[in-house]
Amino acid sequence: MFSRLAKLVSGSGAPPRAVDLYRHRLAIYENELGEPEYSFTDSAERRIDIHAFGRDFVPVCEEGSDEGYVLLTNGMSEQRMPGVRGDAKLRAELMWYVREPTPEICANLRWLANLPFIDATWFGFGHRVAMPTPPVAGTEFQTFLFLTPIIGPDKNISEALEIAGDPVELLTVNLISQQELALIKSEGLDPFLDLLDENDYPPIFDPARKSYM
Repeated sequence: MFSRLAKLVSGSGAPPRAVDLYRHRLAIYENELGEPEYSFTDSAERRIDIHAFGRDFVPVCEEGSDEGYVLLTNGMSEQRMPGVRGDAKLRAELMWYVREPTPEICANLRWLANLPFIDATWFGFGHRVAMPTPPVAGTEFQTFLFLTPIIGPDKNISEALEIAGDPVELLTVNLISQQELALIKSEGLDPFLDLLDENDYPPIFDPARKSYM
């Protein structure tokens, strides 16, 4: 298990409103997921902390266990994403289901949460971020894909999140293969989502997952 020493608790020099919104988001997270086992604080001016909530991903009606973590950013939604089009949500936070909250995983998640404000872009359901090389050790996949939660407590968080009257999009982080990306580009997202269902796509990120195409 990831060392308990990784749990960071620190004060913040952020203005009162930002602190209040930070606590508001964390309270919504904790209402559904309990207290985080770890909180990885960010010292950057745009503070995006990452909370790690322990979870057994095996459904209540089934036997066995499949322990992992729900990682959630806290701070990405402090700003509206630039250039949002149509009826897409103006703000977002990211979620990633992982076996362990490793420094590599957390660094990728925080980088993704900052990217819209670096590149003046926005993220929504089905959006992708292509990387030049695999971003996580042990995987051949190079493209991040954002989907929305389908697990009950996580959907509840998404429905409850709101900042300054703006609903907040909660997006799950996934990594896909070049062949899967080609399917999405040629036929759209729905055939790929059907492929996930057919292959019992595991909720917890598995770097060794084989491409479904």
